[in-house]
Amino acid sequence: MAVLDLMVGEDLRALAQGTWYIAMTNLPLWRKRSGAITYAPLPGGALSDVVTWQSGQREGTVVGIDQPIDDKRWQWEWRGVEPTTFFVKSRWRFIAGDLRHGWAVTEFEKTLFTPAGIDVYCRRPQPSHAQLREALSAVPKDLAQELFVPPTWGQNTLR
Repeated sequence: MAVLDLMVGEDLRALAQGTWYIAMTNLPLWRKRSGAITYAPLPGGALSDVVTWQSGQREGTVVGIDQPIDDKRWQWEWRGVEPTTFFVKSRWRFIAGDLRHGWAVTEFEKTLFTPAGIDVYCRRPQPSHAQLREALSAVPKDLAQELFVPPTWGQNTLR
C-alpha cells in the first residue's frame, strides 16, 4: 500500500462505523454493481464488515470481520465468516475522510480475487459533486484517473 497518512489514526478509526456507499472505485467488481459497506465496532477492537450489493434485480451480501493489524488500529485485515469466504483475506485501510462532509477514501491490497485499489465512500447513495470533489482531492492524481462511478444504488431494482 502507498503511504498516504492524510489523517491521524484516531480520526480514521471514527470513519469505521455506519454505512458507506461506494461512489467511485477502480475495482472492476463494481463496474456493473452498486455497493455499500456497513461497519460496526466489535469487542477487542475488531469490526463487523457487511458488504451489500445490487446488480440489476439481484442483491447480495458478504459478511466479514476486520481485525486491526497495527497499533493505531486503523489498518485492517478482513476475513470472511461464511464457508465460501472463510479463507479469503484482504488488507485495507482508510487513507482520508471527513465525517462532517460524509466522505472517506480507502485503499486495499491485491488479493487472490481482486487487484489493489482505491474506493471513495460517501454516506449517501447519490453524493453531491462537492463531496466527490473533496474526496478526490485526497486521492493521488495517477490513481484518480483510474476511478469510475459504479451504478447508482437502487437503480434498476424492483423495490
